[in-house]
Amino acid sequence: MSGMYKDYLDRTDVGRKILNIEYKLVLLFLYIVFLVFLLISQKSWLNVLYVHFLFVFIFSIFYFGRQFLYIFAAPLFVIFIPIEQIRIKRFLKAFKQNTPAEVAIILGHSDWTKLEAWIKPNSALREITLLVQQLKLKRQNFSFYPKATLVDVEEIMKNKDIKEVYLLGHGSSHLFQLSTDDILYYCEFNSPQYKKEFVHQIHCGTEDGKSLIDYVVPEENKERCFLVRKSISGDFIEKKFKQTIKDLEKKTTV
Repeated sequence: MSGMYKDYLDRTDVGRKILNIEYKLVLLFLYIVFLVFLLISQKSWLNVLYVHFLFVFIFSIFYFGRQFLYIFAAPLFVIFIPIEQIRIKRFLKAFKQNTPAEVAIILGHSDWTKLEAWIKPNSALREITLLVQQLKLKRQNFSFYPKATLVDVEEIMKNKDIKEVYLLGHGSSHLFQLSTDDILYYCEFNSPQYKKEFVHQIHCGTEDGKSLIDYVVPEENKERCFLVRKSISGDFIEKKFKQTIKDLEKKTTV
C-alpha cells in the first residue's frame, strides 16, 4: 500500500469518525457553550446555577419520565397510597374473593417493607370500580384474588370453569409482579393444559417478549384482549375501561 493511499484512508477514516459523532454529545457541548456565554454576559454564577438546575429538572422529567415524578411526589404518595389500599380493601369486601368464578381478577399487591410499595401504586380504586361496572354490564360472574400466590395463579390457569383472567398491577409483556419479591413469568403457561377464552394484562408492556395472551388465548380472541406494549398510566387504563363501558351501554340500549 502506497504512503499516499494510506494517508487518504486515514483522512477519510477521521472524517467518518467526525461525521459519526453522536448528536447527544454535540448537544452537551452546545449546552456547555451556552452556560459559558451566560456566565460571561450575566457575570453571575448564581444565575448560571439557576438556569442549570431548571434545565436538569425539565430534562429529568423527559428522560426519566414517571420514575422521576414518583420520587418527586414521594412525600404525598407515602400518605395517599396506604389510604388508597385501605379503600380498595374495603371496596372488595362487597364481592367474591379467592373463589373460582367465570372471571378471575388477580391484583398485584405491595410488600410494605419495600420502597416501591410506598411510591408506586399497583392499582387505584377508580380503576377497580370501572372494571366492576364493566363486568356487571356484561353480566359476568367474577371473583377477586387480592393476594394471589404463584400456586393460586397455577390453580386459576388450570381451572376450566374460569374462562377469563384479568391481571392488574405491574409487569411487562412477559411477566407480572404478584408482590415485590414474587414474579410470575408468563412462559410458564406455555402448555395445552392452560387455556383461557380471554386474558387481559392491565399493566405496562414491552415491545418484545411473548405475552400470556400469546400462550393461552385462541387466535380468534386475541384482538379482544387488553395488551399494550408500552408503559401506561392509571389514566390510560381508566380511559380504556370507560370506552368499553360506553360501548357496552350502547349495545344494551339498541
